[in-house]
Amino acid sequence: MAEGSGSPSVKVSGKARYMVGLIVVYTIADFLLTPLGGIETRDVSKVSSTGVATLGLLFTGLALNVICLILLLRNYRRAPIFGVVGSLLYFPAPIAEATGQFSSLSPPTGIAVIEVIEAIIAIAIIITGALVLRKKPEAQMKPA
Repeated sequence: MAEGSGSPSVKVSGKARYMVGLIVVYTIADFLLTPLGGIETRDVSKVSSTGVATLGLLFTGLALNVICLILLLRNYRRAPIFGVVGSLLYFPAPIAEATGQFSSLSPPTGIAVIEVIEAIIAIAIIITGALVLRKKPEAQMKPA
């Protein structure tokens, strides 16, 4: 942005930029896990109460990751906390799926593959978030 335009430019550090990319991919993968994504073909009425609870956690985690994305773009220093917590909330759903407690029907192959990919992305968000949080803030210079 040009000087004096009134809008601050968005500068995101290297690790935070990587985290932004991971959250975007995570959001797309999360969308693909829904019936709207076209890969989930199981009847929603076959989802157990445990499955519904884990879906609530999954979508809460998605909301936290979207909040993290927005705060990262606004250079909020503690933004990665939202991403770490949101990504941790992903794991109950695939664990319930793997143990047969999510639904009485087995998952389609596409869903199983996306769950593995999203688990890897969630782990990467957790690690990247920890690295971004560990980074010391730059010391601000006081005018003389």
